[in-house]
Amino acid sequence: MKHLGIRGNRNANQISDSVRGAESTELSRVRVNNEVAFCKVYNMKMKEEVEKILLKHRISYYVKWQEQKFFKRMFDSETKEKMIFIICIHDTAIEQAKELVADMQDVKILIS
Repeated sequence: MKHLGIRGNRNANQISDSVRGAESTELSRVRVNNEVAFCKVYNMKMKEEVEKILLKHRISYYVKWQEQKFFKRMFDSETKEKMIFIICIHDTAIEQAKELVADMQDVKILIS
């Protein structure tokens, strides 16, 4: 009987390995990295307003920020502020988000 128990476990391990292989194949077809840079915002107040609107309408997002170099701020009319915030959203929410922020000043939509 002990021998059958070991054999039974071996078959169970073989089955679970084949199931794991099927799961990983299925998951590999799932598309990832579907976030897109949606807009640029040049001040904290406007960034917070955009965030409130996106949250209110259940659009997931994340914010990347970068500090602008001194000469870039001095000579580029678009980047007078010290910080630039890039708001990224899921690619399925682009059209809805465009409608929500279309009338907002100081928000530059990056997607045409």
